[in-house]
Amino acid sequence: MIQILLISIGGAIGAVIRFSIGKFTMTLTGKSDIFTGTLFSNLMGCFFAGIMLAWVGDNATISQEAILFLSIGILGSITTFSTFALESFQLIESGNFIKTISYLFLQIVISFLMTAGGYSLFQYVLGG
Repeated sequence: MIQILLISIGGAIGAVIRFSIGKFTMTLTGKSDIFTGTLFSNLMGCFFAGIMLAWVGDNATISQEAILFLSIGILGSITTFSTFALESFQLIESGNFIKTISYLFLQIVISFLMTAGGYSLFQYVLGG
């Protein structure tokens, strides 16, 4: 139960950070199709995920609860893209080229197709 509470608190903190990044990005770039809050959230999330990966790898004294709070809670709420990047990096490091390509294909291509499929189905149901 404590793990769920820590993830929830981290998620709330991450959601506020994500919102703040979006607002800050709008003040810097205006309404841009490329330089969006999502882009900066993903980049920041990936950067901090890399720091966390190195920190956890070098520090065996970090509790599982702290890792859950930071990774699933805060970073997971800022972006799930950071998790995608971490998993991709770990697969690349494993040296298994087929698993890496399969994972990247499923994450990028199939996710895009699922988005297009959901959109198309919804439009069809509405008669659009």
